[in-house]
Amino acid sequence: MCFNDKIVNLINTKREGNYWDFKKEPHSNNAKLLHDILCLANSKHKGERYIIFGVTDPSETCKIIGLRKNQKNRKTQTDIIDFLRSKKFAGDFRPEVELHTINISDVDIDILVIFDHPYKPYYLTENYRHNDSEVKAYHMYTRNNDMNTPLDSSADIYHIEQMWRQRFGLDLTPVEKMKYLLMKPNDWYKNFGNVDHAYNKEFPEYKIEFSDPKPHKDVFSYFYSNDDSYIGKAVFKYYTTPLFELDYIFCDEMRLILSYPKICAIKLTNMNWFFYYNKSELDGIFLYFLTNGTLNSKSRGIGAPFILVENKAELNKFIEFAINNENRINEIEPSFFAKDIYEKAKYHPSSINPVFVSKIKTLFDEWKST
Repeated sequence: MCFNDKIVNLINTKREGNYWDFKKEPHSNNAKLLHDILCLANSKHKGERYIIFGVTDPSETCKIIGLRKNQKNRKTQTDIIDFLRSKKFAGDFRPEVELHTINISDVDIDILVIFDHPYKPYYLTENYRHNDSEVKAYHMYTRNNDMNTPLDSSADIYHIEQMWRQRFGLDLTPVEKMKYLLMKPNDWYKNFGNVDHAYNKEFPEYKIEFSDPKPHKDVFSYFYSNDDSYIGKAVFKYYTTPLFELDYIFCDEMRLILSYPKICAIKLTNMNWFFYYNKSELDGIFLYFLTNGTLNSKSRGIGAPFILVENKAELNKFIEFAINNENRINEIEPSFFAKDIYEKAKYHPSSINPVFVSKIKTLFDEWKST
């Protein structure tokens, strides 16, 4: 289901829930905005949460009224992110947000997306007051069904306990727990290339078995000083039970180990493909683990032009941007290095063009920097 359809479906429920809230207009009081963000960020819902601006609340039948371009108190994504950065959060953990504007019934509405991360509870270490409203330090706010914890209260002990259980990974399935542990690569015993397994030091029942790598070249192999590369399979286990499998790749003659990247198709004048990692999915989590949290895919100062996205939504937004900016892609001058790789890789049986992947990476970097 696309993002727009998801929001329309929520509006059509004519009610609010534990992960979505309607606002007729933008907040005039920033303490109340912060309170709403905290409540949704600390919700026990698994998945994204939404504050939907330009829709009346259920008492007014969730009518879509929209927002004006220069409406008072209407904020940009940068405004909201800077606002959150300016507040003192415990442990420096802040909710991650993203603002979308969509058109429904010929009017624009804003949707503040609050991502689900295992950093609950989010709370302040210093009071924040705006006018007559105050978000209190060390108060843990959450959302239960369609009700927020009041500003002058704290969530009940049951909900606070559930938040801490999520923070420490105590409420996870084995697959979810494996993902959680992979995000702490320093807590593992591992010796890539020399030992055929890895295990978590605190929870040794979580382990990874690596197959013997076999010679294998892909287009990205040629972007390294030595184009010899080797592929293997990693089996992630809980005790003796396989949870899932992922491919890994040694590049630059086994100097660098990475998770095998995904391939994305993009239809421009012609069909093209590029390599990418999604930080919120298994390929990106495994890359984080293998690179000890650096996400660095370079060896000896050079590396393949992999695109690294935060989530599927960001990937889709970039694809849309690339399609609308094909002329800019054509203008990007590929490096001599990319042209040389094209000559080397043209004997490789692949439809992926190394010149294009280099150019699309340049476009992605430009897009991210704006």
